[in-house]
Amino acid sequence: MTTNAPKSTPPSKSLTKKSWVSITTLSLVFVGAYFVLRALPDAECVFLHFEEIVNADGEVELCAVNHAGFIDLSRFKYPIEASFRSEAPLERGRSGQVELHLETSGGMSIAAHELAVTHTEKMHVMIIDASLEDYHHVHPRASDLDGIYLFDFEPARAGNYRVFTEIVPQRSRRQAIALSEIEVAGEPGRPQFASSKVSVVDGIRFELGGIEDTLRTGRGYRLELLITNPDGERTTLETVMGAKGHMVAFDAAINGFAHMHPVDSILSARTAAAGLGAARPEKSDDLAFVFNVPNPGWYRLFAQIQVNGEAVFGRFDLKVE
Repeated sequence: MTTNAPKSTPPSKSLTKKSWVSITTLSLVFVGAYFVLRALPDAECVFLHFEEIVNADGEVELCAVNHAGFIDLSRFKYPIEASFRSEAPLERGRSGQVELHLETSGGMSIAAHELAVTHTEKMHVMIIDASLEDYHHVHPRASDLDGIYLFDFEPARAGNYRVFTEIVPQRSRRQAIALSEIEVAGEPGRPQFASSKVSVVDGIRFELGGIEDTLRTGRGYRLELLITNPDGERTTLETVMGAKGHMVAFDAAINGFAHMHPVDSILSARTAAAGLGAARPEKSDDLAFVFNVPNPGWYRLFAQIQVNGEAVFGRFDLKVE
């Protein structure tokens, strides 16, 4: 007696077709997700406000880019380039017009109409000398459609300056930063650090509170900034770039920076959940910033305000372990 062994049944054409449909569908989902993620800004909008806003000038802005975290540009590079030149060599104590050429890493010029407005400006350029003493925050003006922008610059120190050019292209809606240098004649200085939370500039007292003397890497800190006059009274702050104040931090090697903007008057639920403090109402002229860094070392912070139409910069040194 013979027993017929069961024969294997080849997969049907319909099953094979369904498998290919499933694979194709999954592929399309992942490809779609990839492009959606690419369309999001690199940096967080201030506490989940991703919608477009209209500023006081009637311009539509992208979400407010807020770099609470330090961006180390020695570890990665954005696909843009910024180069600088001037008609005459720049010297300490002398003002000169500087030409900024902005282009993609592929050599294509980036014109002003291709840039989104963030914090009332299409471009934020932060300039700092090697000694971390002379800080400038400027907004170059477009000269034409060829990616050339102009601004006036008067260096107070000798030696080349590091420059961080920050933009958000309209097409990508992603923040991009170029790290470059401006040539200034003379020998550069070296930074000298000493832990400091108080700075007095032009009779205005800046005091940084809410933190200990030494910070830790990987933690978020709420920096509370109090600004008073010589009599101890609150200084009336004018609006600059859509806020009552701004803050920038540089590391000792000037490899990167943190570009911070004031948090809302009531902390978001996300901030409270991160351990940065409970939500509480604040006075209109109170300024608070969220700050965290991945690397240990010294950091110099500049707080920018505007009083009587003039920009004033307070300065602090913080150590991170």
